[in-house]
Amino acid sequence: MGTNVVSKKNQIRSIIFVAILMVLTILVVLKEYSITEIVQVIRCVHPFYLLAGILMMFVNVGCVALNFKLILQRLGHSSSYVRCIEYAYVGNYFGAITPGASGAQPAQIYYMNKDRIHVDISAITVFLTVFSSQIVMLIYGGLSVIVRFEYVSGYKTWMKCLIIAGAAVILSLTLMLSAIMFMGKVVPFIIRYALKLGVRVKLVKNEAQLKQKLGTLIASYQGKAHYILKHPGMFVQVFFISVVQWAAYYMVSYLVYLSFGHRSADAIDLMSGQSLINIAVVAIPLPGSVGISEKAFLHVFQRFYSLDELPSAMILTRVINFYLPLFIAFMVYLAVHFRLMRQEE
Repeated sequence: MGTNVVSKKNQIRSIIFVAILMVLTILVVLKEYSITEIVQVIRCVHPFYLLAGILMMFVNVGCVALNFKLILQRLGHSSSYVRCIEYAYVGNYFGAITPGASGAQPAQIYYMNKDRIHVDISAITVFLTVFSSQIVMLIYGGLSVIVRFEYVSGYKTWMKCLIIAGAAVILSLTLMLSAIMFMGKVVPFIIRYALKLGVRVKLVKNEAQLKQKLGTLIASYQGKAHYILKHPGMFVQVFFISVVQWAAYYMVSYLVYLSFGHRSADAIDLMSGQSLINIAVVAIPLPGSVGISEKAFLHVFQRFYSLDELPSAMILTRVINFYLPLFIAFMVYLAVHFRLMRQEE
């Protein structure tokens, strides 16, 4: 690998693309609203609840880092909690600037490898964390449909279709991750196929040597996977940490609601809506789900806000649960990147 899991040019292109999506969102999604009125409404909200929402996003990332640390420690690699927070933010950054968050896991594995965490360990750590997270998302979404079916039944057809499609995508990815982690023949098959393809296109020169190295890596990877199967208690811990992780994320919508002085709806109402939005946007693989998240928010939460409050609530929620974390993740990514550059020098 080079010095970057994603080249600087591609990162710049991705950031520009996200910025363009943001501008288009403002022009298209918010065209019916007055920017002046939105600013005036935002000035009247209670800052305490917004700060609490920001805190929830730190809890969200902290839970991901805690899962990383827990799994790494159980697999025999001691890594500090600060390093695990770095890996979590690196994943957030690359996930936000790549379609469908496809760059998050490769980036995390790459930077773990730079910190001398072998690929077999880092891959299992990242896969298990994502696996648990996706299961929790589906459970929250299913419960949301059950406990607030009267709300969901009132959604427009396009929103219902997105929720079903998003749930199907998450379920498919969960099953695929399960196969990769726990079905012993899947990983060797994929690697053997990739190796044959590499030989055909002449990307692989020393086939025998590479095959031997990959064999060792596969054996080690499968050993880590068998360890997890033999110790289900670790997965239970990871699962419950993921429950807290997503609860903190969904709580942001409720705290923003409270900041407007509203008390008629409860936390389950707002958190259920946010849960279903998060599932729905998976169906459209835009970087950071910019555009579709805003559109879905305006549709799902229109029952909780007046027309003049709704766009302000959407902006505050997205700033807290996406744009501010993206900025923090970018700063952490830079710090990690420069730290590794100094180490290599």
